[in-house]
Amino acid sequence: MKKEEQIRMLLHPEQHTDKQFDQMLDEVSVPMPDANKEWERFRRSHLQRRSKGWMQVAASIVGVLMLSGIAYATINHFIMEDEKPKMAVTERKPDIRKVKDAHGVAMVPTKKAPVIFNNVELQQIMQYVADGYGVKVEFKNKAARTIRFYLQWEADDTLQEIIDKINHFEKVHLTLNEETITID
Repeated sequence: MKKEEQIRMLLHPEQHTDKQFDQMLDEVSVPMPDANKEWERFRRSHLQRRSKGWMQVAASIVGVLMLSGIAYATINHFIMEDEKPKMAVTERKPDIRKVKDAHGVAMVPTKKAPVIFNNVELQQIMQYVADGYGVKVEFKNKAARTIRFYLQWEADDTLQEIIDKINHFEKVHLTLNEETITID
């Protein structure tokens, strides 16, 4: 049976008999695929897609880790920017009075509250001390300027006592010669 007749039969089934339909179906041949061959073709294409999928997953994980690291670094930078150590002083510069002791005239703060330096660079501490006692500061060791200290300056401490407190640290050595504090 020709294809044109088959199409006519499908379009107008009422004009044809069951015998004609049976004849048409007997003539139609459907090729049977080789199941093993098709299975192999499917398996190969599926495995290739899956291996590409693992690479995409790995790339996604690496991307997420990189973004997490960048976000952490950014947040940490801004938090640390806000937490930079600042000079912690419990009071303003103390009033100074002159006191004569065995070494000569010394300047001491008159207020009873201590001045506390918490994680402050030596250069800032020494500037504060120099202003309070009316002396000059000379840094021979330039690296000592940025060393950070915790220092509590009591109201009744003399200049020599403050120098002795700082000299307890091994990284610097202070000496007092007349009106100048030298830092080695």
